[in-house]
Amino acid sequence: MKKLVFLFIALLVVGLESQAINVVTPNGDKEIEAVELAAIEITSLSGIVLDNETGEALVGVAIRFEGSKETVYTDFDGNFKIDNVVPGKYNVLSSYISYTDNKMKEVNVSGKNNVIRLVLKKD
Repeated sequence: MKKLVFLFIALLVVGLESQAINVVTPNGDKEIEAVELAAIEITSLSGIVLDNETGEALVGVAIRFEGSKETVYTDFDGNFKIDNVVPGKYNVLSSYISYTDNKMKEVNVSGKNNVIRLVLKKD
């Protein structure tokens, strides 16, 4: 019985350990403990990427914040979403084969509903 109680307490303690979550900050990626995360307003940035000549959505465009390692890619409709973003100003980088790399400077990410539209030009 004592072994069972000890095992239960050990599992409970392990389960209560805080989990680290990767978030994007204006200074780059950062790992934040789940307990700290509750005190920080976390948001997201979403958008669409289009061809400047045809207006068609571009599939598979790489999107990331300057200074961040996390990269997301547009879906079949040209949409993307970057989650776990700490509010601030970010430079948004996009790259796609046979298109000129794009840098949208100082995108203000705050609150909810952060949506941008990126238009890429062929090389």
